[in-house]
Amino acid sequence: MTDFTYEEGSHTSDPADFVERFVDFWNSPSPERIYEILHPDVVLTQPLSPPMRGIAAAQEEFQRIWRWLPDLRAQVDRWRGDSDLLFIEFRLRAHAGNELIEWPNIDRIVLREGKAIVRTNYFDPLPLLHKVVRHPRLWWSWWRSGAARPWHTGHHIDDYTALLPRERR
Repeated sequence: MTDFTYEEGSHTSDPADFVERFVDFWNSPSPERIYEILHPDVVLTQPLSPPMRGIAAAQEEFQRIWRWLPDLRAQVDRWRGDSDLLFIEFRLRAHAGNELIEWPNIDRIVLREGKAIVRTNYFDPLPLLHKVVRHPRLWWSWWRSGAARPWHTGHHIDDYTALLPRERR
């Protein structure tokens, strides 16, 4: 296993404790609680959303998402990681009208001081978009929520790589 550290020094975190707080957060999520798992200087990237920097940007984006899918919850399936780098495999699920929608996700999380400083989310957006397109009411609520901005995607934050752990040689 490769040993990772930050260029500016090690910031140890307990990955099991973080996952426990992640699960607790997603059992009753709200923008007001996001600080429990995110570092104030967090950088978040995910499909269908522009990159976010800082707690305020994360709260705004998640408010849009919960406006669209108010019962959105996560179920953690498994995780692996250490005090710097963590991978969490989970399923997001919510009701869209009378239909339960669910899609698998993987978060790649860089921890600092017990919180996520970099969170990169991976999921295939096509099944979700297929459901949105098939249901006009769902499409309209997605659009009105402000979360419908798939043209603003990308991982183009200038100093993004400076936040990643570096391999020790």
